[in-house]
Amino acid sequence: MTHRPIEQPGTPSRIIRPWASRRVSRRQAIGGVTGLGVMAVVTGCGGSGSGAAPAAVIPTQSAEMAVVQPTGAGVPATAAPAQPVQGQPALPAPDSVLIVSPRLPLDGIGAAQQSGLLDGTVTDWAGVGAPVSLPVEALGEVGADGYDDTVEQLDAGLVEGATPVGRVASTPLSAVDFRVNVLSVDGRDPLRDRTEGEHGPIFRVGMVGDVVPGRNVHLTMDRYGDFQYPFRRVAGRLAGFDLTIANLEGNISDTLANPVYEKPNTIDFVTGSAFIEGFTLAGIDAVTLGNNHSCFNETGWGTQGLEDTMAALTAAGLPYFGAGYEIGEARAPFTTEIGGVSIAILGHDAVTANLDLGQSRELGVVAQTWGADAGSPGTNPFGLDQFLADVEAAAAEYDIVIPYLHGGAEFQWVVPEWLQTAARGAIDAGATLVVTNHPHIIQGMEVYAGRPIVYSLGNFIFDQMFSVDTRQGLILDLTFDGPVLVGLRFGGVEILDFCQPRPVTAAEQAAIMGRFWRSTDRLAAR
Repeated sequence: MTHRPIEQPGTPSRIIRPWASRRVSRRQAIGGVTGLGVMAVVTGCGGSGSGAAPAAVIPTQSAEMAVVQPTGAGVPATAAPAQPVQGQPALPAPDSVLIVSPRLPLDGIGAAQQSGLLDGTVTDWAGVGAPVSLPVEALGEVGADGYDDTVEQLDAGLVEGATPVGRVASTPLSAVDFRVNVLSVDGRDPLRDRTEGEHGPIFRVGMVGDVVPGRNVHLTMDRYGDFQYPFRRVAGRLAGFDLTIANLEGNISDTLANPVYEKPNTIDFVTGSAFIEGFTLAGIDAVTLGNNHSCFNETGWGTQGLEDTMAALTAAGLPYFGAGYEIGEARAPFTTEIGGVSIAILGHDAVTANLDLGQSRELGVVAQTWGADAGSPGTNPFGLDQFLADVEAAAAEYDIVIPYLHGGAEFQWVVPEWLQTAARGAIDAGATLVVTNHPHIIQGMEVYAGRPIVYSLGNFIFDQMFSVDTRQGLILDLTFDGPVLVGLRFGGVEILDFCQPRPVTAAEQAAIMGRFWRSTDRLAAR
């Protein structure tokens, strides 16, 4: 898919610029891989002493990422299952697809297994490749008019506290939205392996969480002499998206003295401009700087780290958003266009530039002093009224609007109420979906007013090796049919060697998403 920049008259913005080294077709890089059992299982970490980096890992194609689905409210009446003709296999109707709850950890089956799922021959999902044992219940063929009820039934069998059952139904592809997982068949994904849909071109957007380039991340890259090292196991997957966004949480500077050499536990995260080579390798299209480590520092260099970072990114041709040399630039969204569909992504710092809340560990607010203003650089400050005004203005101009909001309490499974209020307000103001980050662990999600809110993708590149939660993160995989979000799923990663995420196995994916769904259910029960 070719990126075509669009102008935003009268408003400063970050416009994507295709890089000279971009692949002819990013989609072809990793597209079409489905099913379980094909994920790259990588063990071991890099050496602890000096020397060469471990042998370079060619980015491998991982199993397709599990789709997500929020908690349904109640269980509707059961749809009448379709009755197969005597002596003939039960198969989906022409132009129909098999759908399951995104809580079911399976993305694909073989063609010969379709009839068994629908006619009751297959009684356990483990029999068709799922990494867990779960009884099968077929709901039959469902038309567009019964789709919403079926979505709730699919999910109701897998929410926390329910008697576990994995339901499956067949429905027209035209009825499908992001709330279900469409099973691929014989390696073909009927939702994503298209070029055109009902509303426009089919394209995919990928988003990742915290990329923190300093401390042990920097030391590891420096020891190996390889500043692309953190991205090598995931570059193929990230480059396969039509648009890829990351949260750069730290400073890129060739002039600042790196504090890690004097203070190993520093929370001022710095590396050199060579780190941008990793973004290039992975096909990152833009980064948000709207976070607490873009400006905040204990060393005392003020905003120099941010200014050096913006200069380095500009020199490399990599757009940034969520910060700027003054408030107008900081508030401007990153904008681009794919296949005639306009996109705006906003970044806001609600941790070190929160205009509404005072400092509070429980609320995830550190300070109010690092926001940009009319004459000073800084991050895009968060104030609820300003935040919603920015979203509303973007929604009036662009087809797809995604706020990437940095906020919440660290290491907590459930978001604070103020953040949920802000995210829901953004949906009311016209956002297509909302993504948040900051806690350094994955959280859950919800669907509000028919649109998804994803709370925290967790760490992506960071040296927090002290727990399972902080070593694992998610790649958010969004599929659009024109301006309509029709697919939403996640791919888990585990961080090795203090800095290098690798795709997880199918069983590990099930465990990570189990934690994700527990967070989802706890939020729903609050």
